[in-house]
Amino acid sequence: MLGSTRQETPEAVIHGRMITIEAFARKYRLDEEEAHRLEEEFGIAAPELDLLRAARRNGRPEE
Repeated sequence: MLGSTRQETPEAVIHGRMITIEAFARKYRLDEEEAHRLEEEFGIAAPELDLLRAARRNGRPEE
């Protein structure tokens, strides 16, 4: 677009939209312990795709 100063980096597009850990935990019904672990790893917000990759599922051991 002409005159547009906003540019999305390819990395931002690949990783998806930013979401707070709290909203992510609610959306995917994570327990409090898992939400806290993700917050420790990523901070208060992160790209949703990165969180999906990092979230443990039903007690599955870490790889």
